[in-house]
Amino acid sequence: MPELSTSSPKQDPSLRPLLRSILLEIAIYVPVVATYYWLILRYAGVKLASLYQDSLPLYAIAATLAIVTQGVLLEMLTSWLLRRFGLRH
Repeated sequence: MPELSTSSPKQDPSLRPLLRSILLEIAIYVPVVATYYWLILRYAGVKLASLYQDSLPLYAIAATLAIVTQGVLLEMLTSWLLRRFGLRH
């Protein structure tokens, strides 16, 4: 029967860059999403609410486009910053 090792397992060397990457992404996403949310509420909130009341299908299309656009732009920004800091090639 093989003996079980009592020593602690070694950390995976790829864990450190992964944690740095995650922390950097959080540091990027929090202010960007908060600013985006504030801008949408300030400048487009009334228009979006009006569109919701007047034309639900058009609102659904506009909201879907906004979500997709936000996701693409955030991914592009994050990828660029991670490459710039040398965390992702």
